[in-house]
Amino acid sequence: MAKTIPAAIRAAAIEARTPGFAQEDAMGPEPAAAAPGGNRSPTLADANVGGRIKELRRAAGRTQKEVADIVGVTGAQFHRYETGATRIATSRLLGIANALGVRPEALVGTAAPRSEPLAEFAEGATDELVELVQVFSTISDPRRRTALMAFARAVARGQPMQAPGGSTD
Repeated sequence: MAKTIPAAIRAAAIEARTPGFAQEDAMGPEPAAAAPGGNRSPTLADANVGGRIKELRRAAGRTQKEVADIVGVTGAQFHRYETGATRIATSRLLGIANALGVRPEALVGTAAPRSEPLAEFAEGATDELVELVQVFSTISDPRRRTALMAFARAVARGQPMQAPGGSTD
């Protein structure tokens, strides 16, 4: 089954690869779009995301090493993310957003940074959150997604679940 890419990330990738939208920067012209199963080199979009991460990291008053430790990568790897030299996996992008206290779409430049603080996660919860997002994204039936969201909200509030007939379990 094909993975669903968040609309904001997909739109940024399309914009970066669409002639007339992409602008040259200090890195020079944008590389050609990756061929299926071929070139996985960083693109101008990767450099733009890296630059946005750097801006938000500095605004948060954090060092590369601090964010790298939170995300679980080396300082050198995090530097490569910021410079656009290395592409960022979605799970890492989510971890970086969490470490910086912003919504993931803020990293791709489609939304303003989140002003309210994110929920604090227990140690290791970010790995569980990434796994939950990955599993949730594989559910194609909207009714099942809605049911899972209702269940998660009820568990978070500590309320008993309502059975379809209206009784509680």
